[in-house]
Amino acid sequence: MTATDNKIEIGDEAIRELCILTTKDEAGRHFTAWSGHWQALEAAGLITIHRPVHQTGIPYSQEYWTLEVTDLGQELVDANPELHPEV
Repeated sequence: MTATDNKIEIGDEAIRELCILTTKDEAGRHFTAWSGHWQALEAAGLITIHRPVHQTGIPYSQEYWTLEVTDLGQELVDANPELHPEV
């Protein structure tokens, strides 16, 4: 499936992950520790990642990063209800 105008291919597994993707999962694990697709999802414009930088100019480490699903990402989730996890 082509998810965006920039022609990045996003497969069903990545969309399933997008459906549940949060900064930390229920077990408290940061998305960079368990998500196999966050980089592709970001490149496709489906999520944005906030990477804070200290006032000294030194970037904070990954555990301080947060993510947000973009409007485009939410549209993709909404358009694929069959890929939502079972509740």
